[in-house]
Amino acid sequence: MFKALAVAAGLAVLVSAGAFAQPIGIGTSPQGTLTYTLAATYAKVAQAALGKQIRVQPSSGTGVMVPLVDSGELDVGFVNTLELNASYAGSGDFINKAQKNLRAVAVLFPIQSGFFVRKDSPIASLADIKGKRLPYGYTSQQVIRTVTDGILANAGLTDADMKLVLVPNLLRGVDEFISGNADLGYFAAGQAKVSEADAAVGGIRFLPMLDTPEAVARMQKVLPGAYVATLDPAPNRAGISAPTKLLFYDYVMFVNDKVSKDVVYKLTQVLYEQQKELIEGMPLFKQTDPKRLYRELNVPYHEGALAFYKDKGVELTK
Repeated sequence: MFKALAVAAGLAVLVSAGAFAQPIGIGTSPQGTLTYTLAATYAKVAQAALGKQIRVQPSSGTGVMVPLVDSGELDVGFVNTLELNASYAGSGDFINKAQKNLRAVAVLFPIQSGFFVRKDSPIASLADIKGKRLPYGYTSQQVIRTVTDGILANAGLTDADMKLVLVPNLLRGVDEFISGNADLGYFAAGQAKVSEADAAVGGIRFLPMLDTPEAVARMQKVLPGAYVATLDPAPNRAGISAPTKLLFYDYVMFVNDKVSKDVVYKLTQVLYEQQKELIEGMPLFKQTDPKRLYRELNVPYHEGALAFYKDKGVELTK
């Protein structure tokens, strides 16, 4: 599987031209991130289904990738709903830089993430993190800084309460944790980089989020649409040895508005009809409900996606 995934994630995976002349460019974050694995998995399956060349093109982070899709230099991207809404509106990390050429395709599945510590750390809960060394900044992935602020808000803290270790992206943040330069790490549960950290430091554990109404309200003031829910242990979830409350927020596929209706129709069809193949490459797709791909967002959907949902009788859900 991993060999096939690596091949699929190359900058150019060649297949017959099929019905479309131009290749599809999918933007993503660096190798080792969840977004990269998602894009590589989708590219492999979509390429086989469409009979079309697909290029997965990593960048330093979604803050760089999203504008490339907006400009049309790339066709497709994957981000969380928080970032898609903000980029389209020109708010948050995209203040005065509204990306009005973006169009939604589908809401995929929730990402479960949080802070983690070494297994033998004296830090037992979010109540203990004040004053600790925390990766921060995320200049190439600014939405991660906002997510970090949301977790701190859940704990009743801000970045001013922490000793900040400035990093450009998620991977560097985990590297600083592994090297001992940070007391906390942040990443999505179940990802390869988390397993790497777990092996490197002799075990990690995620810190549970607070689910009181007050704590959730503080978090949602920073991260509208995010929520706290329980993640159960699984063989691929390092740091989750018991049911643990983490931060949940949804991931979404989007495109440039100039991508043809026919192409987007077929890209949406892959998400709806190729679940088995997608799950084989990325188990998170087990949480995708084909009947709930069309979810309420603050970004308009592409006409190709809307046409597919109409044909399949998929209705808009919240």
